[in-house]
Amino acid sequence: MVTVMRPGTDDGVSDGGATNGRAGLGPRAVRAVIALGLAWVVPLITHPLRLDVLLPFLVLAGTMAIQRGATGLVDRFVLACAQLFGAACVFGLAMTMWPGHLKPTLVAGFALSALALIAAATGRLELAPRPATPARRTRRPADALTALATAAVAAITLVPYVARDLGGRLGLPLAGEDIARHYLLYDVIGRTGGYLFMRPEALRPFVPDEELNGIANYPQGLHFAYAVLGRFVASTTGQTSASAAVDVMVWLLVGTFLLLALAILWAVRRIAGPGTSAARLLPVLLVAGAWLVLGDPVTILSRGYPNELAGLACAAVLTALVVRPLPRLGEQTVTVALLLVGLSFSYPLFLVYGGVAALWWIRHARLWRFWWGWLAAAVVTLIAAIGPLTAASASGGSQLLLNGTARVVDRPATLVLLGLAVFAVLLRRGMRAPSHRAALFALAVAFTLAAGLGLYQTATIGHPVYYFDKLLHLLIVVCLCALGGLVRFLPGVGVALRVAIALPIVAGLAVAGGEWHTTPVAPGVKLALGKDRGSPEAARDALLMSRMFPDGGGAVNVDLMGSPWRNWSATLGAAALQHNYRYFPAWSGLLYPGSAGKASTMDDLDRLVRESPVPVRFFVHDPEASLLVVDGDKPHRPNVRPGQPLPVAFGDPAAPTNIAAARALAAKYPTKVQVVYATPANP
Repeated sequence: MVTVMRPGTDDGVSDGGATNGRAGLGPRAVRAVIALGLAWVVPLITHPLRLDVLLPFLVLAGTMAIQRGATGLVDRFVLACAQLFGAACVFGLAMTMWPGHLKPTLVAGFALSALALIAAATGRLELAPRPATPARRTRRPADALTALATAAVAAITLVPYVARDLGGRLGLPLAGEDIARHYLLYDVIGRTGGYLFMRPEALRPFVPDEELNGIANYPQGLHFAYAVLGRFVASTTGQTSASAAVDVMVWLLVGTFLLLALAILWAVRRIAGPGTSAARLLPVLLVAGAWLVLGDPVTILSRGYPNELAGLACAAVLTALVVRPLPRLGEQTVTVALLLVGLSFSYPLFLVYGGVAALWWIRHARLWRFWWGWLAAAVVTLIAAIGPLTAASASGGSQLLLNGTARVVDRPATLVLLGLAVFAVLLRRGMRAPSHRAALFALAVAFTLAAGLGLYQTATIGHPVYYFDKLLHLLIVVCLCALGGLVRFLPGVGVALRVAIALPIVAGLAVAGGEWHTTPVAPGVKLALGKDRGSPEAARDALLMSRMFPDGGGAVNVDLMGSPWRNWSATLGAAALQHNYRYFPAWSGLLYPGSAGKASTMDDLDRLVRESPVPVRFFVHDPEASLLVVDGDKPHRPNVRPGQPLPVAFGDPAAPTNIAAARALAAKYPTKVQVVYATPANP
C-alpha cells in the first residue's frame, strides 16, 4: 500500500480528517474553535477593565488580516475600512431588532466571531507565513509615500481643530446648520439602539410631527456607525454628557474626512499602477493632497456634512477597484457589493454613479457566468435599494431643486481638474490599457450626472443649486482618483522637474477660491489660519445652555444673548444637545435673520410664548442685543449695513431690546417664562 503525503499534513492525513483511523478535529478546526472563543473572551475582559475603546481597533486589525487580494498595509487598511462600513450598515438592520442593541460586548463579540469564521473558511488562520512576492516588494515605496502624503494632509487638517476648544470645533460645522440634525440622529440611534427608519416612533419624542418622516428616513448608515463607536468610547471614558457626545461626533467627522483623503490618495496610487516608482508618484500625490486640503473637499468638512464625506470615500474606493480590480474575483465582488451598500446608506445621490461604474466591472469580469454572481446581484440590489427608497419617501418631488448651505464649488478650478484627469487618462495612447478605458468611463459617468442635473435645475429654476454642487464634489473626487495616470507624463524627466511642474498648480489653487476662483485665498488656507471661524460663540452658548439644563429643564430654551445669527444657531444647537429639537422649528422663523426670515414684532413673540406647549426660558446677556421691529411688514433696522456682519443691535430702536422683551413676558406669564442672565463662555 502506498501512502500519499499531502503538503501541510502528517502521516498522509489531510487537515480536518481522521488520525490513525480515529475521528477528531483537525488543526484548522481547532484554530477556528479557539478563535471563536477568543472573539467573546476578549470583549468580556475589556468591558470590566473599561478598555472597550480598543475593540474597534481589534476588529479593524482582524479585517486587515483576512484580506487576500491586498499587497501592503495601506491596501489592507483602506479595503478593511470600506468593507467594515458596508458590513456595519447591513449589520445595523439586525442590531435594530435584537434586544442587546449597541452594547459593546455584544457588538464586538459578533463582529470578531464573523471575522473568525471568515478567516477559517478562507484559510487565513494558517500559521505559516506567506512568502513575499515581487509585487509586494515593488509596492512598498509607493505605499510608504501614500502613507506619508496622507499624514501630511492629516497634519494640515487637524491644525484648526486641535487648536480650538470644543466650542470652536463645534462652531465650524454649526454654521452649516445640518450638523444639529446629524447629531440628533447620532444621539437618538445611540439611545434607542438602531435605525430609526425601521421604527420611526422611537424618534417622535425628539422631533416635530411634521418633520418626523423626513428625519426618520434620512440615510443613517454613518450615524449608526458613529453611534456604535460612540458607545465604545463612552464605555471607556464613562462620560455620557451631551458635551462629551458631541465632542466625539466632531472628531469622528474629522476622522471621516481623513479617511476620504486616504481613500483618494490610495486610489491615485492604485490607478497609477503596481510598478509605479515613488519618484513619479510624488508630484501627483502633491497635487491631489493639495486639492483636498486647499480646495472644495475641505469645505465639506468645515460645513459639517459627514454623510457626504462617507459617500465620497466609498465612491473613491469603488472607482479604484473598477479601474484596477482585486486579483481574486470573490473578494472583489464582496468589496464592490459592500461599497454599493455603503453608498446607499450614506449618500444615495451617489449610488447612481456607483451602480453604473460597478456595471462596467461586472461586464468585463463576466460575472453573469457564475450562479453566485446572480445571487450577489439580487441581494445587493435588495439591500442597496433601502437608501434611495427611504430617502424618496422623505422627500418631495422637487427635492433636487432645493437650496442649501453648502459652499458653491469653484467652477474654473474644477474645469482645470477635469482637464488634468482626462489628459492623465488619454496620455501616451492610454486608451490601449483597459484600466484607462475604465477610468475614462468613470469620469464620463460622473460628468454626465453633474451636467445633467445642472441643466435640469437651470431649465427649471434658472440656475444650478445645492445638489449640483454635491455632484460636482463627486466629479472632483473621481477626477482626483484618475490623476494617477499622470505618472506616465514625461517619463524621462527627474523628480525635481516633476515637482516643479506640479507646484504652480498647487500655488494657483492656494491663492484664490470661490465660485469663479476670484476670492483671495483658498478655503483651506482660511480654515488653517483661523479666518474661517464658523459660529464658535453660538456653539459655546449652546454648550452652556446644555450644561445648565442637560435635558432642557422642561422648557424650550431660546438664546437672546448676542447677535442674530449667533442666537439662531445657538438655539438650534442647544435644542439638539438637550433633546428638545421638537420645539425648535416654531422659534426658528422668529430668530432667523436671513432673507427667508420674517421680521418679528413683540406681538409675534408674545404669541409664540402663549402658544408654546412647554414653558419658555430666555437666555440674555448683552443689553444692546435686539431683534424685534415695530412694523413687521416694513421693518426698520438702521444699524444693518450691506456687506457687513449683522450687528448685535439688529432690531428697530423703537422696539424692545431682547432683555426688555424677555422681562416683559416674564412679568406677563410668570409661571411660563423664565429669564436666565447668563455669562457666555470664553475660548
